[in-house]
Amino acid sequence: MLRWSLFLAMAVGIACFAALLVANGFGDIMRGVATVGWGLVLIIGIRFISLSLAGLAWGTVLGGFVQRPAGLYIGLRIVREAINCLLPAAQVGGDLIGGRLLAQFGVPAGLAGASILVDILLQTVTQGLFAVTGLAALWLVFGDGPVVREVGASLLIAVPALGGFFMVQRLGAFALVDRGLVAMRRFCPGMLPDRPIDIQPALRRLYTDRTALGQAAIIHFVGWLAGTIEIWLALGRMGVKPSATEALVLESLGQAVRSAAFAVPGALGIQEGGFILLGSMFGLGASTAVALSLIKRIPDFAIGVPGLLGWQALEAVRLRPSAEPADR
Repeated sequence: MLRWSLFLAMAVGIACFAALLVANGFGDIMRGVATVGWGLVLIIGIRFISLSLAGLAWGTVLGGFVQRPAGLYIGLRIVREAINCLLPAAQVGGDLIGGRLLAQFGVPAGLAGASILVDILLQTVTQGLFAVTGLAALWLVFGDGPVVREVGASLLIAVPALGGFFMVQRLGAFALVDRGLVAMRRFCPGMLPDRPIDIQPALRRLYTDRTALGQAAIIHFVGWLAGTIEIWLALGRMGVKPSATEALVLESLGQAVRSAAFAVPGALGIQEGGFILLGSMFGLGASTAVALSLIKRIPDFAIGVPGLLGWQALEAVRLRPSAEPADR
């Protein structure tokens, strides 16, 4: 049922995406993308830096407990993002696979799984702070208008959800998950690890290192800020010359819209609609706003496709027999 709902959401997203392309002048949109030219290489490079920072933040969460190369966390973070962006995985499938792949590199399964939960929480909290920063910039430009109030109310809705996610981790709810896995192991031998995963004890351990959590949060926030350079560079190459405030608002609130549309793979159509709405406040035409959204999607493919290939290579290594059968 979940799989069918994901494919239905993807179909609706594709339909909305196509409708927006046609309604706002496909030719004008493509010309806007083409004017960026070599700037696309820089935008892809900036996205790689943002993902690298996210990978370093993930590694920082675990740094006091296990030591692994920074490149491992960066590579697996790219795999996580590739799956979430390019496959119908509701923006969480990549995180689950990322935790399993990390365990494949010798990190205890409990710590690997717990690190994903903590990393998602830190990433979401810092994104919320980034969105609030964009909202404050929007308020400074337009004052206390209806759009500002509506955006602010939407952000407030997310606060209880974040608080609930944190409390679920801290109050021991994942101990029930651990017990459930133990019970499932009896009925599904070979499908689950032989040893207990122990996510809840691992969560408690990770939350004791508050210095690492603070450092990881700062790294995540810097990564979110780096995305404003993508907006500034793309619009600048299209001849718009945005201010720093405009770039901040478009990136921060655009990312918030994309995250809110987590049920639609890649936020197809939703991201484009968000840019049209936000861009209109700064005088951007609809075709320019959609072109900007398409430009933001190019790094998803330029980095995501190699990420998916890397994931398949890692899966092939995992499934390869550990030893060749002896000759008879």
